[in-house]
Parts: sequence; structure tokens; C-alpha cells
Amino acid sequence: EMKTYNTIVEFKTAYYSFYLPLACGMVLGGVDKEEAFESCKEICVEMGTYFQAQDDYLDCFGDPEVIGKIGTDIEDNKCGWLICKGLEKMNEAQKKTIQENYGKKDPSCVAKIKAVYRVIDV
Repeated sequence: EMKTYNTIVEFKTAYYSFYLPLACGMVLGGVDKEEAFESCKEICVEMGTYFQAQDDYLDCFGDPEVIGKIGTDIEDNKCGWLICKGLEKMNEAQKKTIQENYGKKDPSCVAKIKAVYRVIDV
């Protein structure tokens, strides 16, 4: 569900990786206006959300030689953008494929998940 995904992203990626480092810098730099922190937070949450969606996509479809890692979100049963957005677009047969294969470390299961993602264009 996208609501769950967005909550995870907001508090895991957006705050931890984007807002908190900037807010710390703002404090150290003497910024004390609440509006500045609120504006920073709004921008950082948006940036963090887009960053995480892109990271989730690259985890699935990115070339390991280019991105520097082998993605395992499918095998690790992660609540990522592709699965959450995909579930909104899937028919019942595709959802059944997901239920039968998501979270398994078998390369053939991963291939089935990626095939569904390609068909529904996420």
C-alpha cells in the first residue's frame, strides 16, 4: 500500500538522509527561524521520496556494473515503490503471481516478479 510505503520513506529516507543533516547544518549555522526549518523539511521530504522511488527502481532494473550493487529488494520482501505502485495496477492473476513469488530467493521467482512489473509498466 502506498500509504505505508510513503510513511516508511518519509521517516527512513527523507528525514534520516535529507532533512536531519540539513537541519543540523542550519542549527550550527545559526538559523533559528521556524519557517526556514519547515521549508527545508517540506523540500527534503519531497526529495527523499523521489530519491527512494528511484533507488527502488534501480534496485530492480539497474545494471549492477553501473549502480555498484546487486539489488535484492524482491528477494528480501521489501516494501518498495515498485511493489506498492504495482499492486495498484495489477489484475488478480498478476497479484497471484506476486503472492507466489515475492520474497523468495529463487532467481526464477524474481524473474516472474520483474516480468509482471514490465507488463504493468512500473
